Amino acid sequence: MVKQIYKNKGNKDNIVISIAGAHGVGKTTVFTIFKKILRDNNKFKFFPERYIKKPPFPFGSSDKQIGFRSELHFLQQFIRRNQNIMNFDKKYNGRIILLDRTPSCVLIYSKSLNLKEKDYNLISDTYNSIQWEEDYIFYLYAKPDTIMKRIIQRGSLEKIRREWNEYEKEYLLKILSYYKRFLSSKQGLFMIDTDNLSPEEVVDKLKIFITDLSDYSFERLKKASTTQTNMNKFLK
Repeated sequence: MVKQIYKNKGNKDNIVISIAGAHGVGKTTVFTIFKKILRDNNKFKFFPERYIKKPPFPFGSSDKQIGFRSELHFLQQFIRRNQNIMNFDKKYNGRIILLDRTPSCVLIYSKSLNLKEKDYNLISDTYNSIQWEEDYIFYLYAKPDTIMKRIIQRGSLEKIRREWNEYEKEYLLKILSYYKRFLSSKQGLFMIDTDNLSPEEVVDKLKIFITDLSDYSFERLKKASTTQTNMNKFLK
């Protein structure tokens, strides 16, 4: 069996893409759909936002000490993920790596929570000490009212989210403001307006960007999938 050689625009380097955006905009939903579509495709590798499903502290807490601990926990999770990406990078090449959330969100949420200066500085200094594996950011955004509707619609999925301040519009507006401020100087930023799009339509937009960055053909994948489906029907 011939070993598959992967490249991105003729280059063997991996491409690392973060799917970013405020809570409720739909980034994890988009990430999950993408992962399901490409689960058997070795060209792609997916890394989640965190490895501990139930965080030890509620996110978005108005209590500054709890808020500091929750963001520090999230930062630890991102550092762990970053090391896993680096390990993957040493073994494989020519891959497209997709991340749920950008590490920058720790700084954004820490600012929005109005942490004590010494606590924010600790998080910021730790963040800046890491060489983050991230080439591009796909930033999903929508009107605040649209995001609030999505938050309410998903609210029943996880009871723990009720402790996360997600239903406060003022908190959301702060987050959006800091995203705009922090990402304005970022290289490799792609903006995706999700306001009138379904998650599947957002995925289609991301496919176009990924094709432009890597020359990977999703149409070829679609044709191969159709051929396999027809073959399975024939064998039945």
